[in-house]
Amino acid sequence: MNKFLILNAVSCLLFSVAANADWYEATGQALIKQGDMAQARQMAVDDAVKRAALVAGANINSRQQVINGVLQPEHLGISSNSEIKQLHLMSESQSADMLTVTIRVDIEPEVTQCQGSAYRKPVLLSQIQLQARQDAIYGQLFELGTDATTQLERHLRDYSPTALVSTMQQSVTPEQLVYPDTDRLFSRGNQYMLMATINDLSLGETTSSFWQAEEKQRFFALNVSLYDLFEQAMVYQQEYRTSANWIYNNKSAPLTHSMAFWQLPYGQKIDQLLKAVAEEVQLQLQCKPLLSSIKQVENNQIRLELGKMHGIQAGDELVLFQLQRHPISAGVKRVLQDPVILTVTDLTDKHTWATTNNAKLIQHIQQGDVVSVRKKTSY
Repeated sequence: MNKFLILNAVSCLLFSVAANADWYEATGQALIKQGDMAQARQMAVDDAVKRAALVAGANINSRQQVINGVLQPEHLGISSNSEIKQLHLMSESQSADMLTVTIRVDIEPEVTQCQGSAYRKPVLLSQIQLQARQDAIYGQLFELGTDATTQLERHLRDYSPTALVSTMQQSVTPEQLVYPDTDRLFSRGNQYMLMATINDLSLGETTSSFWQAEEKQRFFALNVSLYDLFEQAMVYQQEYRTSANWIYNNKSAPLTHSMAFWQLPYGQKIDQLLKAVAEEVQLQLQCKPLLSSIKQVENNQIRLELGKMHGIQAGDELVLFQLQRHPISAGVKRVLQDPVILTVTDLTDKHTWATTNNAKLIQHIQQGDVVSVRKKTSY
């Protein structure tokens, strides 16, 4: 049975220090509810630990669990194969009702066989579609799709460090992802597409007493899809659900791009759900290989549209595969040659040059062939 180490923000200070410590510094935030500073501090430190653990490569299980599509209370922990060695609370500041902390933590991640965990995979984030437009009348939430996309992008950058996110200006549905359009997206440097649809903003039963402002339960449902543009296949699909109280006679709520909206109980629940989506994307992608098509072959070198921003470093080894798609069934691929091992010789933020000592090995390599990237230390 997999055991979990529950992260108590203060008691983590008692863990021993490793001889060769890998320290990570991270910032976390939490709302101060009803003046409870202790609870806010605990939540802010947990948030910072989560961010540090993801960057460190720890197998973190701090995401909010989804059972039958319903978001459950958050349970913060990391796998027992990973370990928090030591944690220091470096600073703490308060702005209005928001508490911000900075921590320094020594995390020893578990040993993993993931070949792609060191690299960032390009993810296209489609604009979240608002299907439940009739429900959006209450509170005038017609821009929630656009503003939830902005929130999700922020959380992907914080909680899914293995995703290199680019946000699209339009919405895409899974039904629109067809070959050869998907192949063109892949050839332009994209590997995955993340899509989401808001399907429910409806009101439920009254939750307030007769002497209070009339509140009703308000629901939120988000259908999420993660699509692999190279494999032409869906990687992950899930409907997420949550709910919170809503003042029923409020015809106009705070605008959904404002902090006021996201600090409402309803906005906070949606934000927690979006964090859970970002953490799930991290889990789905952290062991996936980084792939790219070759853009140029010249003088015993190849050029890829991958670079430092993807996590590649000079000296990394690349495993190159020549693949050919079936002319009718795009999901079927045939390997034409044995893999060729290449070494990165030069790179920029967006481009990489790689070569091999044996020139004969890359004579058959052509523009458009596919390369799979993995660290030299993985051999």
